[in-house]
Amino acid sequence: MKVFRSKFNDQGAEMEFQYKSDVLNTLQRRGFIYQVTHPESLDAAFYSSSVVSYCGFDATAKSLHVGNLLALMVARWMQYYGHTPILLMGGGTSKIGDPSWRDTSRPLLKDKEIEENIYGIQRNVRQLLKFDGPQAARCVNNGDWLDQLLYIPFLRDIGIHFSVNRMLGLEHVASRLEKEEPLSFIEFNYLLLQSYDFLKLYQEYGCTVQFGGSDQWGNIVSGVDLVRRYAKAQVFGLTLPLTTLRDGKKMGKTAQGAIWMDASLYTPYAYWQFWRNVEDEDVMRFLKLYTLISLEDIQYLQSEKGINEAKILLADEATSLIHGRQCLEGIHAMVQGVFHAQAPEILDHNMPHWIIPPQRFTQGLTMVEILEHLNFVTSRSEARRKIFQGAVKMDQKVWEDSSQILTTSDMPRNWAFIRCGKKHQGWIKLDT
Repeated sequence: MKVFRSKFNDQGAEMEFQYKSDVLNTLQRRGFIYQVTHPESLDAAFYSSSVVSYCGFDATAKSLHVGNLLALMVARWMQYYGHTPILLMGGGTSKIGDPSWRDTSRPLLKDKEIEENIYGIQRNVRQLLKFDGPQAARCVNNGDWLDQLLYIPFLRDIGIHFSVNRMLGLEHVASRLEKEEPLSFIEFNYLLLQSYDFLKLYQEYGCTVQFGGSDQWGNIVSGVDLVRRYAKAQVFGLTLPLTTLRDGKKMGKTAQGAIWMDASLYTPYAYWQFWRNVEDEDVMRFLKLYTLISLEDIQYLQSEKGINEAKILLADEATSLIHGRQCLEGIHAMVQGVFHAQAPEILDHNMPHWIIPPQRFTQGLTMVEILEHLNFVTSRSEARRKIFQGAVKMDQKVWEDSSQILTTSDMPRNWAFIRCGKKHQGWIKLDT
């Protein structure tokens, strides 16, 4: 199988393989493409016709997170250039758990949990893709066919096309075995089921491309091979680079947990702040990957504008793709500390906050407890250190004493704006 691994510089120039199709050319120049099977044939397919492609998401949580966003952006670009994306919900495969690049088995989920998670994931993507009109995106559940499989016919018709020798050689399997970590038989079957998904999508929807993270390369290639063997057809695989932050941490994960796309799990304000606070070195790369801003405009930003303006634009565009542009006005107002006599309603949804029962004041409430409750610090000692350093403000006043007891006179409007350093902003309100 001919495989191409993309090489490009930060400007998207001097690439080894030049795609003719608009969608692959754009994806490569923006930094999305890592590995491709049969690049010339895939390019010809995208150049000459409308292509159906898919990416899978196992329903292991109630929401997708920023780490899933790279694949969703590829689906967005596919649709933009006249191709049809399928988002495959893992209603069936989630009952097994993908063993790829994990040292331990995933916990097995109940059917009801999986259904609830699928509903949450479908809500995440409604803002990002179009689900009506030409090239309407589809959400498809692989439980529709995997739950109906008969074991003996499946082994006879599908299992015959898989070599155990090759499966044992897959990097994530070999790694688990080398570490003498248990690999259950049910996990070992995951490869067959994901490959079968590709075959079913090819048969039912004419899907000829699967794309996903670079950790899915072995699974994707196996699906390509199964369709070739079983259906005598050529289909293609495309993987995306592993995206990490400049400090080496995996995209979407922080010390505080995942950066969820669901507003009830991670507010649009906090989501905006995540993008606003990325390292300077990551900004231009992320503008290419996580926004729809043209490469020409990004180059202009890089040469003519400051990094602070570029960060704000990144935060605005990345947030509006998931939560809609309507949330930006409120977020900007909160960042600037522009408030009216009474806290606007949007604060209840888009900013870290604490509505404090009146009895908490009578018990003696300190700023240390407020910072801890708002998750601005990881410990009380860190809170006291921030206060000592002059990094904490209540409205426009620097809070200087970590032991000072708050009173209602400190909150003449019954609420106050809290800042902790450059990255954390929130508010508190007396529950009257």
